[in-house]
Order: sequence, then C-alpha cells, then structure tokens
Amino acid sequence: MSPPRPIRAAIIGCGSYGAEHAAFLARHPGARLLAVADVDERRAAEFHRKFGTAYGTADVARIWADPEVDAVWICTQHDTHAGLAAAAAGAGKHVFVEKPLALTMRDCDSAIAAVERAGVVGMAGFKFRFFPAVQAARAFLGRPMLTVAHVIDDRWPEEFWANDPVKGGGNVLSEGCHIMDLVLHLNPSPAVRVYAEGGNRHHPSRDIVDTAAITLGFADGAVANVAIGDVGQPPHASKFALQQSDGQLSFSLHQRLNTLVTRAGRQVTEHPPHEEAGAAVIDTAFLAAIAGGLPSPCPLRAGRRATAVLLAAIESLRTHRAVDLAGESFAAAMTL
Repeated sequence: MSPPRPIRAAIIGCGSYGAEHAAFLARHPGARLLAVADVDERRAAEFHRKFGTAYGTADVARIWADPEVDAVWICTQHDTHAGLAAAAAGAGKHVFVEKPLALTMRDCDSAIAAVERAGVVGMAGFKFRFFPAVQAARAFLGRPMLTVAHVIDDRWPEEFWANDPVKGGGNVLSEGCHIMDLVLHLNPSPAVRVYAEGGNRHHPSRDIVDTAAITLGFADGAVANVAIGDVGQPPHASKFALQQSDGQLSFSLHQRLNTLVTRAGRQVTEHPPHEEAGAAVIDTAFLAAIAGGLPSPCPLRAGRRATAVLLAAIESLRTHRAVDLAGESFAAAMTL
C-alpha cells in the first residue's frame, strides 16, 4: 500500500505568523508547502525561496484556481480574514484562519457561512487549546467554579498595525481573543452574561480599547475574571496565565500556559514544563482532521464566539451595564 498523499498547502500572508506555519509545513512529512502569497510580491518571493515552494505570488486568485492546493492558511491582517476565508472555501479549499476570526459579527458570520456551505474543514487559530499543559489541566478539573485569567502584554507601539481600529482592532480584540477562547473552552457551561470596565488608557491617537477587566457569568453559576491589556507583562505569571478552582481542586497555568501546577487538598504537584511548540500543535490537529475526514477540532464558530464575547465586553465598558449574551445580538454566536 502506498503512503497517503501529503496535504498540499498554501499560505496567504508572509509575515511573522505565516513564517511559523511555513516552517512547520515545510518539514512535516504529511504536508507539502506548495505556494505562498502576499500583497507585497517581494515578501512572497522571499518566502518562496526560503521554504522551497512551487511558487510565490501577489495574486491570491492563482491559489484559488490551483487544483493542486488542498488547504489554505490565512495569516493576514485581521480585517481581511473573513473575505479570504470565504474565497478559499468557495474554491473548495480547507481553511485555517489565524486569530481573531474577524473583528465584526457580520464578517464572522460570512466566513462561517461560506465554510459550512462548502463542506470544507475550517479551523480557528486558537493554539493554546492544544498545549499539553492546558489539556492536562482540563482533564484534571472539568467543572470550575472560578476562573481567573489574563493576557497582559508590553505596550504596543502606537503605529503597530494591530492598533489600527480597522486592520487590527487594538489589543483587547486582537490578542484578547486568545485567552477568551481558552476561558470559554475550559468552562463546559455556556457564558450568559458579561460586564466590563476599561477603555483606551494609553493610545490616544487610536480609536480602540486597549485595556479591559471582564467578568463573565455562566449558566451553571460559575464565574470568570479576565484581564486584557498591553500595560506591561507580569514578571512571574508571564503574558498568558490562567487559574481555575472547583472547591476541591485547583490549578495554575503560567509561563505562557506551558507550566502547570495542580492542587488536590493539600497535595501540590508541579508538573514538568513543556517547551512551546508554536504552530506545530494546532497545525498537526488541522492536518489530522483533513487527512481523516474529521470535524474541525477548533471550528470557526469558536472564533466567532470569542469575538462576540469581547464585542459584548466593549459594549459593556462603554455603557457601564452588563450585557446579556442570550440577547438578540449575541445568542447565535454563543453556540458552537
């Protein structure tokens, strides 16, 4: 029996995130990095040479029309994600979308509709779900009462593209989706209510929200506190950290969620830390789903849910009122 044919991949967006995925796909035995594309033709040509692809292009239509391409990784600026995802799905390609899925509910909905209509595998780029320490924590404590989490980065430069209100949305939308997805993923009960305080604390030239303290209520009575901002990384807990307790068990994830400490009664266990695998953990899961004809292990609906909760939090901090996630604006996005 001959070995299965490698999944032939294309990457759109030849920046830092694209480079992570390209490095993994270029060496994975179950994949072949066939093509790369970028609006800057020079960057596409550089990726083409560096990773040994068949071609690099500034014309994404070439990738849509290429019958050799099985799957597309979208690693562009956030406001382009939905349109590219819809086009990839319309061309019959499986599609991976870097986080966040999109910055508006309309764009999230259009991407999901296109992928589900085409029947291809759509994957949201929430890699933390697949970290070994996170998966061990989820197995250790299945129904939390309290979650405390943060993503707190050093200050982003004013001119950074992700601080652009249209292209990137600012820190809370751009990066906060990572930790918000994880909080929702680690709580089995649906979130039903959100309240937030915050605003624009130190980017006066940008119409963005850069800092938020968010409280979530869940249908089973659990609660979560989530802090997001580019206000200076905590030196011990690191940029990403998360804790949960259920009244008997508790755990702490820190050092970018690669280190797990668990507590059962008075027994505290420090688990061996994991090296961060970057794109490998989530790309492996995406390739396995495509090869096996399986459902997406992190569907685009998860990306919509995280964006919806953050948009509701931004609404709350601007109105100083709690937002009902079961209301008309957000209810559909809360189901996966």
